[in-house]
Amino acid sequence: MTEQQRGRIRIFQSALTYRDDRLAGLDAAVLMEVIEHVDPPRLAALERAIFGHAAPGTVIVTTPNVEHNVRFEALPAGAMRHPDHRFEWTRGEFRAWADGVAAAHGYRVNYLPVGMDDPEVGPPTQMAVFSKRPADSGAPT
Repeated sequence: MTEQQRGRIRIFQSALTYRDDRLAGLDAAVLMEVIEHVDPPRLAALERAIFGHAAPGTVIVTTPNVEHNVRFEALPAGAMRHPDHRFEWTRGEFRAWADGVAAAHGYRVNYLPVGMDDPEVGPPTQMAVFSKRPADSGAPT
C-alpha cells in the first residue's frame, strides 16, 4: 500500500448504539451480520446513532433470514444460527423494520437476496440497501 493510500485509512473502535461524531458524514456504512447481535430494546438507539446522527449516504444491512434455517440440516428446529444472536427475522419482519427506519430517517430502501433465493423460504441472508433521499426531492421510498 502506498503512503497516500495509507493516509486515507483511519481505523477506530466505536459503538453503534451511541452517537459518535467520527461516523458523521461518511459516504457509506456496512452493518454486515450485526443487527441480530443487538438486544431488541437497543435497536432504536442503533437507528438514531447510525441513520439519524451519522446519516451516511448509503447504509447496507445484512442479517440472517430465519425462514431459511429449515434448509440447514444440522441446525435443530427453532435454534438460531449463532448463540449470540438476540433474534433472527423473517423476510417480512426485516422489511417492516427497514421500511420504518427508512421512513423515519429520510432514506429509500431496496432489498436484495444474499445467496440462492430459495422459492419457498428465500435466501439464507437478506440485505437492505438504504440510500439517503435528497431533502428536496420528495422521492417516494
